[in-house]
This record gives sequence, C-alpha cells and structure tokens, in this order.
Amino acid sequence: MYDTFKTAIATQVSALSGVSAEIVEPAVGVSNNTANGDLTLTVPRLRMKGNPAQIAKTLAEQWKADDMVTGAEAAGPYINFRINRTVLTHSVLQAVHATGPKYGWTNEGAGKRVIVEFSSPNIAKPFHVGHLRSTIIGNFIYKLHKAHGWDAISMNYLGDWGKQYGLLALGFERFGSEEELVADPIKHLFDVYVKVSAAASEEAERIKAMDAEAAAAAGPTIQDQARAYFKSMEDGDESALALWQRFRTLSIEKYKQIYARLGVHFDVYSGESQVGEGMSRAIQMLTDTGLLIEDKGAKLVDLTEHKLDKALVQKSDGTTLYLTRDIGAAIERYEKYNFDKIIYVVSSQQDHHLKQLFKTVELLGLPYADRFEHINYGLVNGMSTRRGTVVFLDDMLHESKEKMHDVMRANEAKYNDVVNPEHIADVLGMSAIVIQDMAARRIKNYTFDWGRILNFEGDTGPYLQYAHARLCSLERKAHVKVNPDADVSLLTEEVTCDIINQISLYPDILAASIKSLEPCTVVQYILKLSHSISSAWETIKVRGEADDVAEARLLMYWSARTVIGNALTLLGLEPVEAM
Repeated sequence: MYDTFKTAIATQVSALSGVSAEIVEPAVGVSNNTANGDLTLTVPRLRMKGNPAQIAKTLAEQWKADDMVTGAEAAGPYINFRINRTVLTHSVLQAVHATGPKYGWTNEGAGKRVIVEFSSPNIAKPFHVGHLRSTIIGNFIYKLHKAHGWDAISMNYLGDWGKQYGLLALGFERFGSEEELVADPIKHLFDVYVKVSAAASEEAERIKAMDAEAAAAAGPTIQDQARAYFKSMEDGDESALALWQRFRTLSIEKYKQIYARLGVHFDVYSGESQVGEGMSRAIQMLTDTGLLIEDKGAKLVDLTEHKLDKALVQKSDGTTLYLTRDIGAAIERYEKYNFDKIIYVVSSQQDHHLKQLFKTVELLGLPYADRFEHINYGLVNGMSTRRGTVVFLDDMLHESKEKMHDVMRANEAKYNDVVNPEHIADVLGMSAIVIQDMAARRIKNYTFDWGRILNFEGDTGPYLQYAHARLCSLERKAHVKVNPDADVSLLTEEVTCDIINQISLYPDILAASIKSLEPCTVVQYILKLSHSISSAWETIKVRGEADDVAEARLLMYWSARTVIGNALTLLGLEPVEAM
C-alpha cells in the first residue's frame, strides 16, 4: 500500500542526489514510530560519499512537498517523510473492500507448481500430537503458496509400508478384533501393534536365555515371521496385500475425519506403498552412476565425504528402506507433476535423513535436484491427556474442546446467546492449540500449557477469535452500513492511523511469509492488529456517532475484521463470528 508513496520519494530523492531510484526505493521503509513520520529513508544505504547525517539534512531542506508526500525532516542519518494520510487511508480501505478475502494476494507464483508434503502419519502407530505440527504448518505453507498464485498440491505421504506391517498382520491374527477395527482403526491397530511388539520382545528375551541348540530348535521368531510376511507383500502375495490394503483404507477414512475437523484438505493421498518402479529405477541409477556399494549383501550409498554417513538403501534380503522409497517417489513425482518446487514439512529429527535424500538426488545428477526443500520444526513438550502418555491427536482435540466448553459455560449469560456452542467450543479449542504452536519460530521447541492457551486475554487463539467476533458484533449492531465511499478524512486520531497502518502492512506480511515460510510472522501481525483495535475500542466508537463519522469508523473496523479473518483462514482456522 505504501508503494506509490515510496516511488514518489525515490523519484524526487534520485533527482536531488543523482542516485538511481532503483537504489533509493528499497532504502525507504515504514517508520517504526509514526509520531516521527510515516516513511523513513536510511541515507547510508544510498552509498553516497560524505557524512550521512549532513546528506540527510541537505536532502530534507531541498525537499518539495506535494499532494502525496507532504513533508521531510532529517533525523541523524535518516529522513522521515510525512505522507497524505487521507490518500493512504482511502487506498488501503478501498483495496480491502475491493478484494475482500484475497486482499494481499499476488500472482507471483503464476505458472509454477509446488508440492507440499505434510502430516504423513504412520499407519499402526499413534496419529499423535507430533503430527499436528507437520499438519498445521504444512497446511499454512500450502495455503500461502495458493495466495501467491502457485499451483499448489497438498500431499499426504503415509508411512504405510515396511516390516512393521508384517508384525501388524501377525499381531492382528493373535490380538485383533474385527469390531474394534471398524470402530476405531487407528486406535485398535496401535493397540495390536503394542501387544505384538511386547510379545516379540518377551520372546527375544527367552531365546537369549537359551543355548544355541535350543534357540535353533525354537523355530522362526515373531520378528522372523514379520520379515517373511513383509517380503511376501513386496513379492505381491494377494492375501497378504489384501489385509494390508484393508488396514490402510480404514485408517485413511479415520484420518480424513480428523483432517476435516482441522479444516485440512489433501489433494493427494500417497504413501511409501504407492512408489512403483521408481524404486527399481533408483537402484539401477545408483548402480549405473557408481554410487552404490555392497556390504554383506546389503546395498548402501557412501555419503561419508559429505559428512552424511553411509545410507542403507536395500537390505540383504532384497527389501527396501525409507531412503530407497523416497528416491523412487521423488523421481515419480517429478515425472507425474513436473513440479517447480517440492517442500517436505518434517520434524527436525529427520534433518539427517532429508539431507541424505537431497544429496543422493543431487549426486544422481537429476536436473531437478535443486527444487527440493525441507521445512523443519521443533518438538512439543508437556502434552498429555487423561488417557495417558500416548497422546492421540483425536484425544487432544476432544480435550481442548471440552476445556474450552467449560470456560464458555462459566459465563452463563453469554453462553445462552451462543448459537451451536459445541461447534464454537471446538473451533476455539483448536485455535488455542494452533496459535500457541505457531506463535514462535517453528524450529523452536515449546512447552504445551493448557492454562495459558485457554485464556481469552493475552496472546492466545481465543483472544484472536474474540477480537474477530467482537468486530462482527459491532457491525451487526451499528446504525449504519459498511460504505466504501465513506469520508475517511474523518479518521484523524492517532489510534485510527495506527490501525490503518497495520491493515496496510498485510500484503507485506504475506510477501515476507512466502520467503520465510514462518507462520509466526502472520500470528504476530494479527496479534498486533488486535491489540491496536483493543486500544481504540473505548474511544473510537461507532454507535451514537454522527452518520458520516460512524461510516468512516465502521469501514475501518470492517477492514480490520476482514484482515484478521483472512489471516486466521490462512493459518487454517475458521473465524468465529459470535461467541
């Protein structure tokens, strides 16, 4: 929104100084303190010979005010400029009104395709709160690219292949229940997996205590049988694959229910099992390029000179591993989607694995090796539920909803006015979790704190939802309607100028976010905007004011509400209109 003013400043400063406008304009930024000016030029960035403070003084004295930039004042090596606030306010509020939910969007990515791979739970293991981070961060990155014009594809790459499925099949024969499988496949398959793993461990301890002859006579162990079962899956055994396919299908249906609750949509449900001939092609390419070495029948890629150790790609029995399947998947994805960029949203615990993958793809000489990006994140500490230490995401979402519902019920008068309080409690609970997760840089570990996140005050999800709902209420109760032609020259108070400044910065926030892929940039922005609105609430009223003043203020508040709602949606949250 400030681009027109920055260009005007750059043009005149260039004429006065002889410095190219292309150098001047990037040196002009929004002032940190609007009491000193609206825009600030950092003179040292012009790379002019002489004392920067003296140059600033001279340029400010030579400045000719016009209808756009009304004044200039030197402050050490800086020049603070005053702009025509009415022109700015009008252009900002008109832009919000004209574009609505697409305010700040660009076509920067037009004609380019990105795959964002995120969430990616392992079937038969808990769909736990750790997956929440990948899910919500990945969803944000996916939505952000769409906002910048990219052809974005959201992909869920399920952990649905490997020896553990042989173990799971054996476990289901012993401990499985058809009824429980249909009722809650994720929970039941995990319970089965825990039981069969415990049985395998107990068996291993018994065998360890035996002499060699007795151990040999004991026959194949559970782990041996699991390896054999998985080998039969890789060899295409129909009965083995049928059971595995059933586990996979039922689990995906349950995942979809959880994702729907989180407002997350996947364009593609993929998985390790879906990688086809890409794996054998990957092995062949590694062999042809001389990257593959053998050790006791196993096949490895030696990445030690790149400080990435040796990477196992095929076991001695011929079965594949994560890295093999990931290389094969990368080859197949490029051939199918012809992506310009692929982003893996995976925890920092997998940094080494992703480095091995990217380096191997690079060493294979694949022409798209520079299109891979790993977006990592830290760990969550202190998350537990009433059900115990294994924290299923479904349980966490349910508990957050119930806790928020309890908070809402405490104010009986307000609670009775809420339409569909169950749904509102669910949205507020998810908002509490998501905003705490996204409030700081994603690489940072953080401690989960129920007491803090459920607060309606402070920098929390419920506080942001309350700010949005309160603005919706103001609009409903106003005696005037939102009028894009309102006389915005009446918005002269310092606090209204601050709100307009905040609204004007949203396109810059989106531009910064697509570079950093940090959700906290958006979270901190809407928190600051919400604080500014809170500061204006008692003094900048709409009800009881003259129509022209009320219309100008309502347009400002409506624009702020639109931006907060847009930002919440970008973060994967449903903006609440009443609570």
